[in-house]
Amino acid sequence: MQNDDSGCVTGYARNVMKYGVPFADANIALKKPTKLSSIFDPEIKQGRTDYICCNSSFAVDGDKSSLLANGDFLCAHSDSLANQQSWWAVDLQNVYVINDVDIFGRTDCCTYQLANFDVEVILPTCTYNHWNGLEEGCKINCHYQSTESQRITVTCPPNTKGRFIRIKRRDTAYLVICDVEVYGNLINNLHESGVASTDTTYACGKIGYGYVGPVIVTSVAKSNIQCTSTCITKTACSAAEYDKNTNVCTLKAECFNGTQSSLYQDNDKRVFLIQ
Repeated sequence: MQNDDSGCVTGYARNVMKYGVPFADANIALKKPTKLSSIFDPEIKQGRTDYICCNSSFAVDGDKSSLLANGDFLCAHSDSLANQQSWWAVDLQNVYVINDVDIFGRTDCCTYQLANFDVEVILPTCTYNHWNGLEEGCKINCHYQSTESQRITVTCPPNTKGRFIRIKRRDTAYLVICDVEVYGNLINNLHESGVASTDTTYACGKIGYGYVGPVIVTSVAKSNIQCTSTCITKTACSAAEYDKNTNVCTLKAECFNGTQSSLYQDNDKRVFLIQ
């Protein structure tokens, strides 16, 4: 098992049977829900109301062009606000193993509007609050792009799992994206096919939090990694809660819809949710 500063743990203690249809050749971001940190408003910035512009959804409409003949600008275009990093995100509406992310910028001019950004894959916590919960999720940084680009293809590390893809500038400048394509494989799908495959069990956690949920068993563990490993080996276990002061490891059952069970703050504890 590996532990990093983000609270993410990847485990190899158990091979889990997954069932599903491969989606690696399909653009899984197409027409999915999107959000921008802010939206450029031509009326405010330019005094113009004569063209369509800037909505976050333009980055997943399948159209890689920026300007149409009638002057409409069909790219996602953030505003540039003081003290706010510009970002764009897409909700894939399910958890996928992410392979590649294709990002298309402007081809008419202004390639600097797609530069100095990170490509993040985010696996939300059990109690995430959709877009507002992006900062609470477990993030894997697939790539940092310092130079300006018209197009870039990002290949994520093996077994990168997430529901959200976020492209986030490291500054407050405009972010303009004309299209994003995401390729990967759906996991945790038990309905599409009877074809089985194996996948690595993955746990994503929060330091300084406990978990309210049905207790399966309590024991003493040497570390949070050992506690999480024990949870991974038990089919019914969805969360491993570890108390760093008492070394008590509490295994808990599934979180239901983020309401019947939830996270709560406790500086002595760490909780890892099995994905």
